[in-house]
Amino acid sequence: MTNSQLSSLEVIGLADDQLVKANKYYKWSRRLPVATFALSIVSIFISNPYTYIPALLALVVQVSSWLARDKAGSLHSAGEEGRTHGLSLNALGTPAERLELNKWLSRVTPRVPSQATEPATSDYYASNAPIGLRRLCDNLQENSFWNMHQYQKTAAHYARLLWVSFGATLAMILVAIPLTSGDGNLILARILVAVLASGAALTQLGEVRSWKSAEAKSERLDIRLDSLSSLSEEELREEKLGTILAIYGDYRVTTAGAPPIPKWMYDRERDRLNDLWARRADST
Repeated sequence: MTNSQLSSLEVIGLADDQLVKANKYYKWSRRLPVATFALSIVSIFISNPYTYIPALLALVVQVSSWLARDKAGSLHSAGEEGRTHGLSLNALGTPAERLELNKWLSRVTPRVPSQATEPATSDYYASNAPIGLRRLCDNLQENSFWNMHQYQKTAAHYARLLWVSFGATLAMILVAIPLTSGDGNLILARILVAVLASGAALTQLGEVRSWKSAEAKSERLDIRLDSLSSLSEEELREEKLGTILAIYGDYRVTTAGAPPIPKWMYDRERDRLNDLWARRADST
């Protein structure tokens, strides 16, 4: 399938499918550490010779979580790349990187026709500007606006869960210390489960920091694009082409650097953000 056969909405539909799959793997990578923590608790209260059984099971579960996260990262990268191709195709009428789009399509297009994905809806972008740099700026700003708010909400939600995770891990370590003090043979097993539980919490901390960083970068992109909102197509071409290319590059880096927004969060915030964006567009 070549890019000449696909519209921008079909490309975005394929990209969204990759992000949906990525979210499924991210979901498992976040749920499996709960099992790791539960097995860690069990290992604390089991005496020899069975202490190492839940500890080893916790290790297996945590490794599975890391593998799921690695797979999610690959799918997320493909999804964000596709969304960027779809954005430029929608705005410019032609992909900014034709060869890269063809390579991307060869990786993500379903081999079975019955598995073909639905294109994005016709109102995916709100801009009414004709094909050109003006429409590209509008699309980038709309996406940056949405990303800024959704990254903020997602980071806040998972930060609360992170505090709970840290508290539970600390309590587990404090309980484990006196229980292991009289039995040197159990120290290694309980150190292992404490490290695994702490590692899961640190992974979540990394996600929260990524969302917060992406929120700040998206806000800066929104401000930079807002400064171009009053310029015509001719002015953008003659005076701001370099600025637009720099913003486009920064946008790609920002979206690639943070995990995707969970679908339940997107669905929850969609109507509110559509309303906020419509009111903002009406006021300009």
